[in-house]
Amino acid sequence: MKPRNVATGLEWAALLGPVALISGLLSGCFDQTMSQVDSPEQSSAAAVGAGPRAQATGTRAMSHPIDEKDLGPFKLKPEWTGPCARVEVVDVNLGHAPEAFVRAAHCQITGKEPSAEVVRGWAEKLRSQPRTRRIDVVRTLCEEEKRTCQLAYSDPWENHPELAGAPLKKLKRDIGAVFMYFFNCPNEVNCKMDWANTHAPGMAEEHPLLGFGERKAGYYVPSNPGFWRRELVDAKYAGLDFLLLNTYGPDIEEGRLEPLAKALASLDDPIKIAFFDDTWTWGQPYFSEAWKQKPDLNDTEAAAKRIYEMKWRPFFSQLDKRHWYRFKGKPFVYFYNAGTLLPRTKSAALITRLKEMFAAEFHEEPFVDADSAYFEDAAMERVADARYQWFTFNSPERRSRSTLKGHVIDHAMVKWDAVGRDLPGKLPRQTDLIIKDAAVFSRVLEETRDAELLVIATWNDLGEGTGINRNYDYYFHGQWQRPDYFMQLIRKSQSGQ
Repeated sequence: MKPRNVATGLEWAALLGPVALISGLLSGCFDQTMSQVDSPEQSSAAAVGAGPRAQATGTRAMSHPIDEKDLGPFKLKPEWTGPCARVEVVDVNLGHAPEAFVRAAHCQITGKEPSAEVVRGWAEKLRSQPRTRRIDVVRTLCEEEKRTCQLAYSDPWENHPELAGAPLKKLKRDIGAVFMYFFNCPNEVNCKMDWANTHAPGMAEEHPLLGFGERKAGYYVPSNPGFWRRELVDAKYAGLDFLLLNTYGPDIEEGRLEPLAKALASLDDPIKIAFFDDTWTWGQPYFSEAWKQKPDLNDTEAAAKRIYEMKWRPFFSQLDKRHWYRFKGKPFVYFYNAGTLLPRTKSAALITRLKEMFAAEFHEEPFVDADSAYFEDAAMERVADARYQWFTFNSPERRSRSTLKGHVIDHAMVKWDAVGRDLPGKLPRQTDLIIKDAAVFSRVLEETRDAELLVIATWNDLGEGTGINRNYDYYFHGQWQRPDYFMQLIRKSQSGQ
């Protein structure tokens, strides 16, 4: 087990002190058999997220659930037509059609027109191969030119309209998504443009979508209430019932959820908030002495007291109860395994005590959905309310399902592209997992209609490439996809379409 991203000591030093977030982490750990995952890019663009394993077992393909020619309220800027000239900073997002993009990239990098063969070859890959990315075209051309390229990512859209109002819900299934709030934009830890595989408005410069109150624009950073308001409004529009806040601990110290509270108070009927206890922080050297002391599950009382007082209590105390998401009437908690809390064979006693402490203070018992790693303790079958497996690409179904205690709860990771984070400045390797289209997501939404609850991992993890929130440069099937593409998938699914 390992953390998905660890900032260097110097990067962390730049963030400590007054910065109101922890910006160098991505939650937790994923299955280290990742190199064995069937690679969905080998399947056709129309295959539904299964890759060779599902093809071999006869998994059916489904048509695209949305019309990709319909850009809704979004309008692209005019197509790039030249002139052909070498530039110091190469714009990866210049050119809409594959042919226009390849020409734009070649011209910016070499100062010369590309051959018809170069344009045709790359354009075909961009249209037909789900794995091929625009950034790969640019980096390949830079390597061929023996040039180290500085990159930029312009916004190809003319407008970014407000999207408001939940869809008409016809399914009983609730949907929530894990929400990351470790960003320190602009251009700091976990907000560097080359690190992200797609880009949310407000990463590089203040954006009107993230304004709040008297501020007409804002950055994609959790110290800005406009960051929270934008994601709350967009998530509701998408059809989500709640956001599951991926919480490390230092990110909620000293009242740092106040911007979220302000955003919630500014909305008439916002979606609900749930708690994701990411245990990666314990024992790490990047924070105060309190976080360096890892709870020992051999001492149940001491461990539970430490976790409750440093994470559970401050999280729920900063949010009005009316904003809590409840499943079966109980506040919803995801308890994540990052290989830090040991021994896992003592997990049940810890969860039992945490539930008791919560009930004593808040007068209601939480519903705890626990990472499957904690079920090394057989007693977890009795103590936990549900279980999940975080990394789901190794499963034939591309999801995990819990039926513990009669509840049908699904969990799924539906996208992945961590190349920019894991291999800075490099091209992807053949063994790297890249899923950037809707293949897996469409399948998951279809096959979980009978679930009571679906948790998507994640709403907005830019570095790992699992995000489905509003981004301005989703590009697959040979075209720019509307910024709310994945949001539309949820809307349609929850509406019974």
